[in-house]
Amino acid sequence: MASANIIPTAPTDGVSYATQVPLTTTEATLGDAAKTPTIISIIEGQTIIAVIKLTINGLITGNTAYVVLQTDLGDDTWIDVAWIVWVGGQGTATFVICGGGLGAMNNAFQQSRNAGQPPTPQAAVSNAVPLGGRVRFVGKATLVSGSSSIAGTTPQVKTDITYKIQYPR
Repeated sequence: MASANIIPTAPTDGVSYATQVPLTTTEATLGDAAKTPTIISIIEGQTIIAVIKLTINGLITGNTAYVVLQTDLGDDTWIDVAWIVWVGGQGTATFVICGGGLGAMNNAFQQSRNAGQPPTPQAAVSNAVPLGGRVRFVGKATLVSGSSSIAGTTPQVKTDITYKIQYPR
């Protein structure tokens, strides 16, 4: 009798929300609608953690790209929970953002960002607030000049987003 000689694959943890989705010049939902819902249902008290990877394709001289985690109460009034802003010129940048939980009740803030405008401050920021019934990721990129380093490739910022819902303990 022969013994097994396979090496098991390492387990993965998280759900793919976006895979190489281009950030457009207008703010848009970033999910892979064909693979996973672009709006994620949330149960009271849950939290979400997401890893966001931004990659620049082509050659550019400037960039302002952002990704925002938003929540609503099922009424399409989306509130910014956490966001990242990247002004990198080349390569890749990886961020982690999170939001939600039962203990984040002592916070009040005005939703003052208009859709299509970069969040301020331009950094990685979050508001301490429980999540509503739904969450989504939106984003936008504004590129300054540049060219493609590969014929037929348009300079752009693409994103990969993986998330995990965590339950209260």
